Amino acid sequence: MPTFAEATARRESRIVRWVGRTVIVVACVYAVSFSWSIYRRINQILRIEAHATPLVLVPGSRVGYDVVTSGEVQNRIRLELVQGEQSEVLHEQRASVNRISGLDPRVFRYTPTVTVTPVLLARFRAGPATLRVTGFGGQKLLRTPAPRVRELRVRLQP
Repeated sequence: MPTFAEATARRESRIVRWVGRTVIVVACVYAVSFSWSIYRRINQILRIEAHATPLVLVPGSRVGYDVVTSGEVQNRIRLELVQGEQSEVLHEQRASVNRISGLDPRVFRYTPTVTVTPVLLARFRAGPATLRVTGFGGQKLLRTPAPRVRELRVRLQP
């Protein structure tokens, strides 16, 4: 059986326990941050939706998209109106990137709208068309993800 002096000599000091617990907490925070960062590198476009009000496009109608990106790479987002072989890019932009992508957990949301003009509708014929939003990923972890596409069926009336 150890004596009192031996038992107190083996006990850790308060500072050593505090430092050890702090190191464990910091390591856990980095592990969670690393896991989220890997997920964001694999899934770069987190959400993508197309919007049109109303679904019958006339001059003055507003179309747009709602896209959430991870901020790991500069994703390209494109909104286009497609009817058969005819295609017209309505809006295209590049997504922002986090400064320290491995540690910054923020995501970026983009919700631009475009007003349909008579000049644009004159390039198409009346009838069904497709409003397409495409989010292009960038290369990360030795792979380039496939583009994420959302389509919305609309009707054109010039």
